[in-house]
Amino acid sequence: MSTAQTPGPHAGGPGPATGRHLATDRPAPAHDRSWDAVMARVPLLSERELDVFHLLARGASNRTVAARLAITERTAKAHVAQILSKLRVESRLQAGIVGFAWETRSHGGRHLPLQQSA
Repeated sequence: MSTAQTPGPHAGGPGPATGRHLATDRPAPAHDRSWDAVMARVPLLSERELDVFHLLARGASNRTVAARLAITERTAKAHVAQILSKLRVESRLQAGIVGFAWETRSHGGRHLPLQQSA
């Protein structure tokens, strides 16, 4: 069978000439156990780390975290580093995504505003 006759990804065979499948050729995994593992580690966070975690879920910077919690930016950065370590994620973006999902589960799909009411 020549390259022109090789079935494409939608015909059930590998793509032309490469013999490789693209990531989009495979169905998405039904469930990601690593996600459950990260979510299971959220309760390991201290009360103060949870305060920071909730702000990360809303996209807050270290400066915003510091101002909201009346701490220094250096302390905010240290809390973020601890959160990344405890959750075993690589970036504050990943921590923020986990925080967003955590809050969605915790508040029945509602998200609390970044600003507190007086």
